Formats: sequence, C-alpha cells, structure tokens
Amino acid sequence: MKQQLTELQAYQPGLSPRQLKEKYGIDGEMVKLASNENLYGPSPKVKEAIKNNLDELFYYPEVKQFEVKQTLSELLNVDKDQILFGSGLDEVIMLISRTVLEAGDEIITSDMTFGQYKHHAIIESAVVKTTPLKDGYFDLDAMYDQITDKTKLIWICNPNNPTGTYLAQDVIEDFIKKVPDDVIILIDEAYIEFADAEDMPNSLELLSKYEQVVVLRTLSKAYGLASQRIGYAVAQASLLDQLDIVRLPFNVTSLSAVAADAAIKDQDYLNDMTQKNRVEIEKFLNASFKEHLYDSQTNFVFVNTDEPQVLYDYLIKEGFITRPFPNGVRITMGFSEHNDQMIKVLEAFFESYGS
Repeated sequence: MKQQLTELQAYQPGLSPRQLKEKYGIDGEMVKLASNENLYGPSPKVKEAIKNNLDELFYYPEVKQFEVKQTLSELLNVDKDQILFGSGLDEVIMLISRTVLEAGDEIITSDMTFGQYKHHAIIESAVVKTTPLKDGYFDLDAMYDQITDKTKLIWICNPNNPTGTYLAQDVIEDFIKKVPDDVIILIDEAYIEFADAEDMPNSLELLSKYEQVVVLRTLSKAYGLASQRIGYAVAQASLLDQLDIVRLPFNVTSLSAVAADAAIKDQDYLNDMTQKNRVEIEKFLNASFKEHLYDSQTNFVFVNTDEPQVLYDYLIKEGFITRPFPNGVRITMGFSEHNDQMIKVLEAFFESYGS
C-alpha cells in the first residue's frame, strides 16, 4: 500500500433523500440541491440519440470519440488533436496528475476549491501547496509566491467551486505571464456555460497564446449529463499525446459520446436553460441576506455563515439537501418554486440567527 493513502479517504457522497428522511425523521418531500446538478436535465435530443444507439451495445466504444470530437472542435474553434475526453472531469484530473507528477513535485491551488486536485497529487506523492481565498476569490499573488523549481501544476477553478466567484481575463493573463514556462497552468471551467460576466476570460484564446495553459470543461453541469460521465481537456496536442498513454483504452462509453454529441449540437437548448438559471441566481443575489453571498457565476450560491452545520440542519428540516463547508453552505439552483421557497427559509434563518 502507498503510505500516503493514509492521508486520504474515498469520496463520500452525501446521504440520499431516503437516508436523510430516516436520519431526521422527515415524512415530506426532500429536494436535493447539494451536487450542482442541472435539474432541467439535458436536451430532449440527447434522449433520442441514446435510444437510436441501443442496438450496438456489444461493440467496444470508439477510442477517439471521432464524431463528438469533431462537433466540439467546431464549436470551440480548436483542432481535434487538442481535445481529450475523460470519464468525467475527475478522470481528466487524475490523468494529468498521474502523467506529470513524480514524488516530491509540487502543485499549487487554493485551500477552498475542488478537492480532486489535492487528492490525486497526494496519491502521486507530490507536495500540495494551498493559499487561502481572498474575499472568496483565488489569490494569484499568494499563489505566485509559492512557486519553486519543483512546481509542476497550478490549478485554478474559474468560476470557483464552491464559492461561484471568478477571475477576470486581465487578472489571469497577468498571472500566466509571470509563471515559468515549464509550469502547467490548469484552468478548470466546469461551470463556464453558466457564466455571463462581460470580463469572463476567453480561456481558449489564452490557450493559443501560452503553450503551458490547459483548459478543462465538462458535460456534467450545464449540459445536464452528470450520469454519463464525460469531461474533456483542451491543450497542446503534444501534452495530450502523453495523457493518452495513461488513459484507459475505453474510458468513455459509446452512449456517453453519443449523448455529448447531441447535447453540444443543441446550443439553443443550452442557452435557454442557462438564461433560466441566471434569473434564479439573481433572485438570491438580490435577497435580504445578499451580504452573506458571493457573486456567483455558476448554478449555485455559497452562503457564508458562522454556523454552517446549524444552517445545514435547518435546511434539512425544511426539506432541502445542501452541501456544508467549514464556513458556509453551498446551494444548487433548483426549479423556480424550489428557489422561491429556499429564499424564504434563508430569510427566516438569518432573522433568527443573524450570522
């Protein structure tokens, strides 16, 4: 056994609605708003595409996912050789860590961001350096100060999970210009389709200017394909060739590739859904407790509180499953009626507890 595994534990998903009902003695409906899933679901064209491809389940998947890769390359205006698919973005993160990191290498990220960056670095016996968020945002100056000749990977989640905050184009590019060329900068944009800020970075433009930049995206969030497990990296072809050596031979299923292709082609559906999401986000950002929220560019809000477990339990008893953190609670957007009720519950909480 690797000794460093003693520092880690397997991913622990939250309790299901059934389990939570039993734990808290709740009889009514429970709404799961804990995992940043898109409750609107995927385009109807996705279901049709899956139905049309059920007769070839005995074949192994296409290793290179030719059709969806062509569709995505046209949408993003990048070469097909610059795209690598994984079984969810989690696998892509694992592939990068396994390919690049050796014992004693260093990664740099925030202490409050997606945990898989740290998880896979530790598995590879790398050193993890983290810096605190600054008012909810990645502190790139502090991260730059952590760089040494052992630094191999810098992870930036933009917009960030769990805070929903983002760094603007000029801020990220100024940072990239300072970082040594041999350090890979990974920009995780799992929630980018939800973002509508005018100064949201054009990461693909950065990719074309700086060879060390890697952009990561997923079909799990805005495209509504969490169960199909498909994410991707966009990078220089030479780097992806190395990741391809590490990648499992048939890591993306045929139905996942078919579903992704149909979802990507239906941009009208995506745009309609993300606009609906923005309307719901704005309800929270204009609520009476808005000073407890970060300005989110995702499909969730982060509620800052000194009593995160108290708030989490309070919401459970009101029928809402959310995700607690040491300094707050993350709440995924539900349907409009869910969000309206959630806002009323949060107003009552802050009137009672005040923090």
